[in-house]
Amino acid sequence: MCNFSPTVGRYSLGARLAYSRAAMRIPIVIASLAVAFVTINCGSVEPTSPTPVNSGVPSRSNNLGTPAPTPSPSPRPVPSPSPTPGTGTGAVQVTVTPNPVPFSGQPITDIASCATRPNTWFYDQVLRETGGVAVTVTRRVDTFDGAAGSATNPNLRIAANGTTTIRTRWCSVSASAHTAQSTFSGTDANGKTWSVTGPLVRMNAK
Repeated sequence: MCNFSPTVGRYSLGARLAYSRAAMRIPIVIASLAVAFVTINCGSVEPTSPTPVNSGVPSRSNNLGTPAPTPSPSPRPVPSPSPTPGTGTGAVQVTVTPNPVPFSGQPITDIASCATRPNTWFYDQVLRETGGVAVTVTRRVDTFDGAAGSATNPNLRIAANGTTTIRTRWCSVSASAHTAQSTFSGTDANGKTWSVTGPLVRMNAK
């Protein structure tokens, strides 16, 4: 606020009165300015605090939403029934080639008993499975001129509808005609037994 120092002696009464009135206005104006200044100061905007930055922690919502549907269980494969034993039965057919059998005379050297028997015959017996089931040949009995020999075990397996060939040889001290026959037996793949007797084989004389 400004300070005024008026000299009273230099002015007349009217001048002093006018000064007094003027002097009274000055404080009023100054007071008005002060009020305005206070008003301006009161109307100023204080700086606001900065807006807090999101800390990155996700907010949790209480709205759980619609739950996901439970997946339907996958159907389990139906186990295949255990195979039942086959109902078929193996069967064997025997053919002889050639028949009748010509005289040979070729020595059989790998059998000791034929060393002194120079008269020989050779033929093939073909065994064919005809029942549609695999078979195993476990027994063979040969006859020569009606006399049966000892049983042997060929241990031959014939597939279903398959064939196998058995090379057959005979030796004798006699060069006359002879007959022979073979019987085969065994089991099939279903555990069933079978047996077959081959055709009568005629061996020609020398």
